[in-house]
Amino acid sequence: MINPHVSTSGVAYPDDLVLLKRIYDQVCEERGIARGSPEASELAIEAMKLFSAGIFDEDSVSRRLRHR
Repeated sequence: MINPHVSTSGVAYPDDLVLLKRIYDQVCEERGIARGSPEASELAIEAMKLFSAGIFDEDSVSRRLRHR
């Protein structure tokens, strides 16, 4: 899990991107979202918006993306 103090600048570091990608892949698989589809793009944008808003916790990001 990411330490919030690492990402307070809003910059996504490699570990942050790994986390976001893992969550993105899980949600895409669960929903049957094809990579490269408009829905997949929207999901990726939403993940980055959450991150930029200061939501770094894996459970919080996962929950919000699954229930959007």
